[in-house]
Amino acid sequence: VYRFKGEIRTALNKYEEALRVSRTLELHPGRASILSNIGYSHYLLSEYDRAIDYLNRALLLNREFSNRAGEAITMLKLGVTYRALLQMEVGREHCRHALVLSQAVGDPMIEASALDALAEIEQHSGNLIKARELSELSLTVVESVRRKAVRRDLQATLLGFKRVYYLRQIDILMASHGANPTEGFNAEAFQISERARARSLVEMLTEARVDIRQGVDPVLLEREHSVQQRLNAKEQERLKLLNGTPSGEQKAAAEGEIRDLLTEYQELQAKIRIASPGYAALTQPQPLGLREIQQQVLDKDTLLLEYALGAERSYLFAVTKDSLSTYELPKRSGVEDKARQVLELMTARNQRVTFEEPGQWKARVAKADAEFAKAAADLSRIILAPAAHLLSKKRLLVVADGALQYIPFAAIPSPQPAKGKVNGPKAILKVGASSSAAIPLGVRYEIVSIPSASALAVLRRELARRSPARRAVAVLADPVFGKDDERVKSLVHPPQTIAEGKSGQPRVEEGAAKDEDGGQASPDSHVGSIADFQMRRSAQESGILKFDRLRFTRHEAERIAALVPRSESKKALDFAANRETATTPVLSQYRIVHFATHGLLNSVHPELSGLVFSLVNEKGEPQDGFLRLHDIYNLNLPAELVVLSACKTGLGKEIKGEGLIGLTRGFMYAGAKNVVVSLWDVNDAATAELMAQFYRGMLKKKMRPAAALRAAQLSLKKEKRWSAPYYWAGFQIQGEYR
Repeated sequence: VYRFKGEIRTALNKYEEALRVSRTLELHPGRASILSNIGYSHYLLSEYDRAIDYLNRALLLNREFSNRAGEAITMLKLGVTYRALLQMEVGREHCRHALVLSQAVGDPMIEASALDALAEIEQHSGNLIKARELSELSLTVVESVRRKAVRRDLQATLLGFKRVYYLRQIDILMASHGANPTEGFNAEAFQISERARARSLVEMLTEARVDIRQGVDPVLLEREHSVQQRLNAKEQERLKLLNGTPSGEQKAAAEGEIRDLLTEYQELQAKIRIASPGYAALTQPQPLGLREIQQQVLDKDTLLLEYALGAERSYLFAVTKDSLSTYELPKRSGVEDKARQVLELMTARNQRVTFEEPGQWKARVAKADAEFAKAAADLSRIILAPAAHLLSKKRLLVVADGALQYIPFAAIPSPQPAKGKVNGPKAILKVGASSSAAIPLGVRYEIVSIPSASALAVLRRELARRSPARRAVAVLADPVFGKDDERVKSLVHPPQTIAEGKSGQPRVEEGAAKDEDGGQASPDSHVGSIADFQMRRSAQESGILKFDRLRFTRHEAERIAALVPRSESKKALDFAANRETATTPVLSQYRIVHFATHGLLNSVHPELSGLVFSLVNEKGEPQDGFLRLHDIYNLNLPAELVVLSACKTGLGKEIKGEGLIGLTRGFMYAGAKNVVVSLWDVNDAATAELMAQFYRGMLKKKMRPAAALRAAQLSLKKEKRWSAPYYWAGFQIQGEYR
């Protein structure tokens, strides 16, 4: 665990402790694994001589016990160590031996690793043709294993864990492009980038039109139902236990049983998928190639910017309707460090400091704003300046990678060619150093984020099969989160006023909830069910303590509904903003569905992400108000637009290769053409104004969602109190730009 966290010295200490313990036991194969791990830790620390010593000792033990799989792994580690020492021939022989052994014992993951290591050796030796062949073989093996893992979470994790193989292929192809610029290797590299990131969502979108439970053995479906009942029963037992004084062991045992049942439930769903005639009929959809993306996804006014961040170097693919340009960028760590700095400075307003006075808050925010201008300019220089000469379109379609997925490109300043330089691929470029000189991209361009170009093409094909919904907009807002809410007693919403404090922080008077909702979850014991357990667990893992009432969302809902005739809208407030309303088939009759409530984005267990609706009824009795990601996948919501006006709804778990597995993917699977999400804890007052203008643009001016969002953001930016990017740039649109 420490090794995977990057704490190699600590990991090495633990391995050495394990080795000392093993010496008190009889000789056994486990000692070989310990020696191998110690050797690999020394390799990671660039202590190659010590690495080779321990790995050779492990090799002897593996051979003594005829552990051929262990021998293969150790051989592979020796191979990469000799490669690091630039002893290419010795490294090559060890990796070849590991490959033969892995094939003999039938371990495809060792085989894929050996092929990848050989590809890297050939690349460093200048044998690019051989390197490409070996790298492609490693990808074939990984994808073969992945297809057999029908659990979606395992598929995504496997693809993310082995994404380094895709990046290796991209790197090799780009090196080949440098040597032979006219052979189209950069187009192949772009297709590998699509292959690396698009697969799971493309398959899910294809599967969405198939009822995978139809024709499945009823016994299997009954087992699924049985596990659900056992989950509920175990949760009831756990709640009773917590009402007493359980020991740590009792509490851990109860939660362990629930965790095991959750795993069993996921595996049953995987078996249902395997047994489904509908699922079996699906082909494995392949990501599109360059020409197909240019024909099916792009138009003459759109530039696609797709990023692939690698350990040694990164790449930007800039694609238009009739061209492909590729650029080498700095390594992943450099790009991501700058992106995180930009995000932290941009969101300084919602970062709480204990005992901070208003004057201190104002000074801290002013300092962050000043530093943001330079940091954002630096990021623009890194990720945009190389393609500045192509930024003449009116729309940017962004496929981000890594930490770039958390950055609103609309707030990043546009790069400008230096004076006196030719505007071309090799132009020397700079970005305005001051905030006054830097023009945000959102001022010049309409910006749409997508998970991949291939996913957009599949989504577009699915959209072509359906007719638009008859009614305009449905809004769910201002849910009731606890029995202490005044609406439980009076059922009357008290009036409120909005003011602005001296520090510039908006506040809500008359005892209202804080303006800047922190996305906090209630620790109250709600309904004793597996849904409630999952909601509270997700809240805890998301670092959330209490669900505050979102008073501004009521005003937001009223302004949106007022833009269309009453017969064209549905407005569910207070207790009506509940899970039953959110899952009713009636919502499929509306072109726009707007959820103004708290969102839980769980980075530990992304399957427990969801939206929180009313947790009590009119009598204050607890009820299930948690709409989980699994529930969202099962919705039938063929909306033109789903808006998640909540906090952090855009941030799911980053599994490399699949992007952010968040609520946006769930709503796309459910049928949404576009999804608007927030990238951080949004400001309630600013959001209410932004949403009012956004909907006015769509419903009154008949603007496309992407254009309407841009217009609303620019309008907010012009107001002095909302001019900072924190207030207007937090929402982004994902999906179909047309």
